[in-house]
Amino acid sequence: MPSRFTSSREGNVATLFALALIPLVGSAGAAIDYGQAARTQAKLQSSIDAAVLAGAKDGSAAWTTAAQSTFRAAYGAAGPTPSFARDGTAFTGSVNTTVPTAVLQVLGFPTIAVAASASAATTTTALDESCILALDKGADASKSALTFNGAPNVALSGCTIRSNGSMRCNGHGTGASASIAVGTVSGCSNPQPGGAPVADIYAPLAKSIERKCTSATGATWRPGTPPSSTRMVTVQKGAWTEYHVCGSLTLAGSGALGAGTNAVIVIENGSLIMDDDATIDASGVAFVLTGDGTVASEIVFPNGKGKAATLTLSPPTAASHPWRGVSIYQDPALTKNVDHDWGPGTILNADGVIYLPNADLRIHGSPSSNNPLCTKLVVSTLTSNGAVNLKQTAQGCATLGVSQSSSTVTRLKS
Repeated sequence: MPSRFTSSREGNVATLFALALIPLVGSAGAAIDYGQAARTQAKLQSSIDAAVLAGAKDGSAAWTTAAQSTFRAAYGAAGPTPSFARDGTAFTGSVNTTVPTAVLQVLGFPTIAVAASASAATTTTALDESCILALDKGADASKSALTFNGAPNVALSGCTIRSNGSMRCNGHGTGASASIAVGTVSGCSNPQPGGAPVADIYAPLAKSIERKCTSATGATWRPGTPPSSTRMVTVQKGAWTEYHVCGSLTLAGSGALGAGTNAVIVIENGSLIMDDDATIDASGVAFVLTGDGTVASEIVFPNGKGKAATLTLSPPTAASHPWRGVSIYQDPALTKNVDHDWGPGTILNADGVIYLPNADLRIHGSPSSNNPLCTKLVVSTLTSNGAVNLKQTAQGCATLGVSQSSSTVTRLKS
């Protein structure tokens, strides 16, 4: 008969419980350790999301600095170091680390690896693609800031016309791809009344204006013959020349102006005057009109029967040039004696931005563009009784560096 000791089973309960306790403790430990890893991964993800968004919104050559700083602020200075990369408008970031375990290390798992990544992209949407923009600052939206009278030859290609007031086309719809106004639209092509006002994005360029003159004697510039030094102050600005004309500048004769590539002609306390029968090519030149507001600041074309003048313009295009994309800029600080009345003999072949923000412009001649790349006329108000032939292409505007109002949105990519 077997002994009682060898046949007893009661003591095995403790042994079995001890053996069962190992996976139970392991499971509980795993839950604790993996919970900590999940919290770390969530913090990594939110931090790398914020970092990539910050870098994409910065968008400069030093965007990774902004991304790194944001990651450190979100995660903590003692955290892991993320890596970032850029491909065009896409910005990416990734980061990984390890989380020490408290229980699983007994089972041979001292750490748990966690990682996070994010990608963001910027999308730019054009808000204003107009050839003609009437700012009409502070005026009632019911006022017509753009008016086309009679049946002028108005040919607009690849662009809209916009008014921060209302607009009226009497006899010709203009052919614009859209006629957008804050107020009403009457008789114009593809009318879109009730639109949002367009901000003046060119006004901040005024910070680039410098004044050098102490007198205002005026000067005449004939092709290839700049005014004498007694009537003009010449300043070398790196790769281009800036000419400061003291008083009104008259352009006379026929031919290329000869100011140089990417030149700037600053007219201080005076007007830009086209002599009768003048035919001037000022390609690659920005004209800037500024002053103290005590004298007229206008663009004056011959006005009278049989009188005529032609001015051909294109802007500086150097990437770092402060006036890139701008052919004529009238200081927004000038508010008196800034209106323009261009006679029937006016021919203006213009590429780039013609910025006359406080001017009421009346056209009787032919502001047009001879095979233009991108033309934009910005005025306070415009009344046209003549021919207008303007054009824009996206590639042309990019080539010249013409800025348009736009909205840039940066989002994380799923």
